[in-house]
Formats: sequence, C-alpha cells, structure tokens
Amino acid sequence: MTSNHDPIPAIDLTRAPLGEMAAERLVAAVSAHGDLAEDHYLELKGPPDLGSKTVMAKVAKFILGAANRLPDRAAEAFGGYAVMIVGITENGVEGVPPMEKLELSKVIQRYLGAAGPRWDIVRVPLQGTPNQVLIFIVDPPQKGQPPFACRANGEGLQDGRIYYRGDGETREATADELDLLLARGAANSPAPVDLEVAVKGAVVPLTVDEATLNELVEKVRRRLLAALPAPESKEPLETGLAAGAASYLSAAMGSASLSRLRADQAAASRIAGIAATEDPENRSEDEYRAEIDAWEERFRRAWADAIELFAAQSLPAIEVAVVNKTQTFLHDVEVKLHLEEPVVVVDAQGDQDGPGWDDLQLPSPPRKWGPVKRELRFGPGYSANFVNPLSFVPDSYSPSDVEWTTSETVSAEVAVGDLRPKATFQTCDGDVALLVNGEAPEQLRGTWTATVRGYNEVFTGELVLKTAEPTYLTGLIREFFDLGEK
Repeated sequence: MTSNHDPIPAIDLTRAPLGEMAAERLVAAVSAHGDLAEDHYLELKGPPDLGSKTVMAKVAKFILGAANRLPDRAAEAFGGYAVMIVGITENGVEGVPPMEKLELSKVIQRYLGAAGPRWDIVRVPLQGTPNQVLIFIVDPPQKGQPPFACRANGEGLQDGRIYYRGDGETREATADELDLLLARGAANSPAPVDLEVAVKGAVVPLTVDEATLNELVEKVRRRLLAALPAPESKEPLETGLAAGAASYLSAAMGSASLSRLRADQAAASRIAGIAATEDPENRSEDEYRAEIDAWEERFRRAWADAIELFAAQSLPAIEVAVVNKTQTFLHDVEVKLHLEEPVVVVDAQGDQDGPGWDDLQLPSPPRKWGPVKRELRFGPGYSANFVNPLSFVPDSYSPSDVEWTTSETVSAEVAVGDLRPKATFQTCDGDVALLVNGEAPEQLRGTWTATVRGYNEVFTGELVLKTAEPTYLTGLIREFFDLGEK
C-alpha cells in the first residue's frame, strides 16, 4: 500500500497486461486505487479459495460477462481485453496460493463451453511468500460473435442465461442489451488484413577510402604549384638581341623618327596602365606554398563531415511502399517502421544539380598564383551579381507522407490513408537517405506495425533493407571530383 504522502500511480489503460512486467505494474497501480478502479473492463477479488466451486463460478461469470460486451465499448481500455485480478484486498496485495491452470480450466470451462470465450492467466509472484496474484484476461469481443450463453448451472449462474458486464458489475443482460448482442452477432466480421511493407532504396555505408582523399589533395596541390613561374635564366639572350635591334632601328629611321616612336610607345604604356584590369601578385613563393600547406591541413580535418554532406546531396532518397494484398478496401491505414540497427538518417537533397565546395563545407584552396583581376564597374548602381527577386518562385508546400525520427534507433510514421484492393502506396517525398557508419552486413533488418480503421488489432511484420556496396560512395566521390575509376 502507498502512504498518505505518496502519489497514487495512474492505471495504464492503453495496453493489456499480457506480460509479467505489465501485469506487475497494473497490480501496483490497482492496489493503490482499490475497488474504485473497477469498471466494465476490470474487476478485483480478494484472496478466495480458488478450489471452491463458488469462486470458480464467479470467475466464469466475469469471463462470460466481459465477452458479452460491444466491441466499441470494450476498446475503451486494455485494447479491448477485460481483466479480473485475484489476490488484492483492502489491506493490499496478499495473493493466493499457486494453482495450475489445468485445474482452474476444468471447472471454469464447463460454464463456458467448448466454443465459449477465450481467456488466459498471467501470474505475478510476491516476495516473501509463495502466494501469487492471478490475473484472468478475457479476449476482446469481435463483430460477428453471437452472445455467449452460460452452459451449466452453478452458484449465481444458470444454464442458457446471457450475462453482461456493466460498469463494475456482471449481471444478466436486459432485453435491450440482448438486442445489441444479437446485432453484434449478425454484423459482418472484418475481412482479414494482409499488408506488405518495404523500404525502397539501399542503406549506404558512410565510408570513403583514404587513397581517394590523398589523390584529391595531391591533384589540387599539383594544379596550384604548376602556376608558379619557372626559374629565371642567369644570362638571358634577349639583352643582346634587343641592343642589336635598337641599333638597326636608329640607323634605319634616324634619331628624330626613333624619338617620336619611343614617345608614342611611352604614351601608350601610360594609357594601358590607367586601363589595366589586373593587380600584380603580391605574395612571395614561400607564402604561397605555406597557404597550400595550411589549406591541406584544414581540408583533411573537414573531410569526414563533408562525406556525410556529400551523401545527403548525392544519394537517392529512401521511399516506403505499402501493398494491400487482399481484395478488401482498407481505410485510414497508418504504418510505423522501426529499425534496430545503427542507421543514420540525413535529409536528402538529391534533386539538386549536385553539391559544390561550399555545400560540402570544405575549405576553398588558396587563390592560384598570378595577377588578380580587378572588378570592372559601370556605374555606382551596377552590380554584376544582381538577380531579379521576382525570378524566385517559392515551391508550393505539401504535407509529407512519412515522418522520420531518430534517437537511439530510427523510426518512421507513414500516413497511407485509404488503400484500394491489391493496390500499392508509395511515398514520394524524397526527404531522407539512410546511411550506416563503417562496415555493414549485406542486409539490415527492422520491424513494422500497422493499424487500420475498423480493426481492433495491430498488424506486424519484418523489414529487410538492402545495403549498398562498400565502394559505392567512394565511386560517386571519385566521379564528382574527376579522379577517374580506381
């Protein structure tokens, strides 16, 4: 029992106590509430002598009454199941002596009949005593089930009577309740559901060999270093040739004509200087080489993150396909995916022209050696980069069919909607790509669950995801950086 100062735990009505851990939590919560917790889906019994026929008849009466509920009402708690807990008194959890299910079933089943409601038992052991708390669990009622009639006389039970579970009590059904149960039996039971769920696309290992990185760095270094000037000759030949040419021109043109030619050349040189569009290189060769070395160091540090960004920009997006394999029209289908493996989800942007250095957040190489071109301007209001803002038309927004989430694992919720017989639904958002760090097996596995309106159950299945070749991403990066096939 909880003390007066302890908060009373809430009863989890979202799931039936089909396992021992869930049953333990339910017993702890119900014991704090006592008889106030009783409803059409829950009944509490003290520690009776389960060997007595009187007690067995009360258990059978609860099972019959719980099975004679309407499916919509039953679905309000425990997923439609009904629960009787035996072994809780006003003094707390006392339990009952252990008893085999076979011995219980021999007595209870005679009241239910061979085609009667289905039920089971979950046991909760108690510390310091051999006693157990017994939880009787009755399956959810379904459309198409006729009323379940009592099949034998017993304490509080009569053969042929219909018992009904109301709010906290089990009693004979009224005429109106019997009409509703007869209508339940006449209703068509839902057709079977058979779904196939698949992930379209491959999970890509996020690996690129180091040789590709070294080749790329070396390629950029060679291009930058090739721009340096060749070493100058110690005795240039053009000096003697220029002197001879000057002597020849002086003799041929006369000193006056030659003076005018030189004046014209000087004037032309001044005009060319005013209109020059380049500034001379202002770095020393040692400074230039140091810039290249510093760039390489930054580039190598940024490489790992750039690979993931490249994958997001270049890989095709993952899509989810859901197939209705039956001839039944399914309404309001929702599918959830769960991947246990260490899969990484990245926003896919593969519909673009392709990434650039800036997109990959890689440091740009130093400016290539040589003169710097000046920016030409044609007026104070001119901008060579001017773009008409009216040329940008925002994309129309449409809600996504699938929502991916990550924590320690990866999950996705797919809003399928209505699905026609033998039809296939496939997402078309192109939102994410799936990666896995390091090496990966040829296949990764996951699970899926689905709910369908009109069906009071959860459908489940397994997923198999293909893994791309370990060299797949390396090949894309080599092609992008024009390194050729390895």
